[in-house]
Amino acid sequence: MYKQLVLTSIFIGIFLSQVAAQEIKLIGSTANIMKEKNLSANLSLDSLKGRKHMYAIGAVENLQGEVLIIDGKPIVAELDDNRQPIWTSTWNRDLIFLVSAEVSQWRKIKLDQPISNRMELEKVIFDYAQKEGLDLVNGFPFRVKVKARKIQAHIAYLRPESILEFSPQVKKQDDYPLKLIEESVFIIGFAGETAGGRFAMPGMPGREASNMHMHYVKPGLKEAGHIEDLEFEGVWQLCLPLK
Repeated sequence: MYKQLVLTSIFIGIFLSQVAAQEIKLIGSTANIMKEKNLSANLSLDSLKGRKHMYAIGAVENLQGEVLIIDGKPIVAELDDNRQPIWTSTWNRDLIFLVSAEVSQWRKIKLDQPISNRMELEKVIFDYAQKEGLDLVNGFPFRVKVKARKIQAHIAYLRPESILEFSPQVKKQDDYPLKLIEESVFIIGFAGETAGGRFAMPGMPGREASNMHMHYVKPGLKEAGHIEDLEFEGVWQLCLPLK
């Protein structure tokens, strides 16, 4: 009987660790930002300190900056007074929104399939996530290591006057564009069939809801941004939560 209880406890522990590895936690939502126009803070970034294996994407209060956490280390992308990009490793920010997962082990998948755009990457990621038995509906985290031929990205940073008259169109005008050519990067992202309006862009007039939200970061946490589209070829690595 004792042996059976021990084995049962071990099984439950393994099961819970598997669930935790792919579980997505969400504070705020993209629908609240883009549709309800709610730009108020929901949490302090500082409250997430010490979570060693956390991976997360978030938006700063008033949509003035973006946050990426990679293996428990933060990088905040913002604009200075001259609207030039700056990147800071700090916990001192308040956030409207954060999607996160704590993953200590990843399954590394070596691929050589060329990718022409984000839709092609999304299909590959979902195909492999399905093979790994991940939760495609609620979502899962992923990582990519690649030398990208091209990345089109931005930093969301509203002008003070735009905060008062916020709209998706105003946001697009205020986004600071970033373009990378032949750069080695890590990509941190979250994907799911119900991602749109939760942790990815919601459906809008003339635009379908997105199933994926991803940011790039250069080695050494030197630079990061929100990926709009990308293109790469050659050998690359996809990482999914290890079950």
